[in-house]
Amino acid sequence: MEKKNIILTEDHVIVRNGLKVLIEKLGPYTVTGEYNNGLELTKDYPFSPTPDLIILDLDMPQMDGAAVVKWMYEQKVPTPVLLLTLNDDEEQIITLFHLGVRGYLHKNCSSETMKKAIEEIIQTGYYHDELFGKAMMAHSAPARHEDKTIEQLTERELQFLKLVCHEDEYTYSQIADIMEVGRRTVDNFRESIFEKFGIKSKTGLVLFAIKQGVIQV
Repeated sequence: MEKKNIILTEDHVIVRNGLKVLIEKLGPYTVTGEYNNGLELTKDYPFSPTPDLIILDLDMPQMDGAAVVKWMYEQKVPTPVLLLTLNDDEEQIITLFHLGVRGYLHKNCSSETMKKAIEEIIQTGYYHDELFGKAMMAHSAPARHEDKTIEQLTERELQFLKLVCHEDEYTYSQIADIMEVGRRTVDNFRESIFEKFGIKSKTGLVLFAIKQGVIQV
C-alpha cells in the first residue's frame, strides 16, 4: 500500500518525536516534514514531497496553529489540516473550521482516536469528533433557524445534502445512483447549494447541514 505523507508541526521536540513514532506505527504513513512552529512551516512552502495531511499544534510560539490555518486559507494551500489542542474554545473551533480545518484532536486522545482521525480525513476529507460536536451544538441556537435558510433548497437538493452527510460516506457517483440521476445532475445540485450559501467544499456542506438541523452531530 502506498504510504501517505504527513507533516507534523509541534514546538515541543519530545512530544513531536513521540508523535512521529506513533503516527508511523498507526498505518501506511510517513512523516516527511517536522517543524517547531508555524513560521518554519510557511517558509518551507511549497512542500516536497506533497503532504496528504498536516498535523498542527494549535498553541505554538512564532505563528500558532490558528495563524497557520488563516495563512493556508489565504494562500489556497489544499492540504487538509488536523489540529491538536488542549483548548476547547468553541468560538475558535467554529472559526477555524470555516477556514478549512478538517478535524480536531484533544492532546489527551488515545492512539486509536488519532488513528481514526487520520484515516477519516485522508479517506473522506473530514473528521468530526465530540469536541467539534459540542461546539456546533452550542452555536446552533434556535435563532439560526429563524431565517428559514433551509427553505431555499429544493426537495432534490435537500435529498442530495442528506446523502452527502450519510454515515456510509457515499461518493458523488454513488449518490447519483441512489438518486437515479446522472453524475452531472448531482454536480449541479452541489454547485447550486455552493452558490446559494457560499459553500466551497464537502466539509462545508456537512457543516451547513449540521447548522441547519438537517443532520445531528
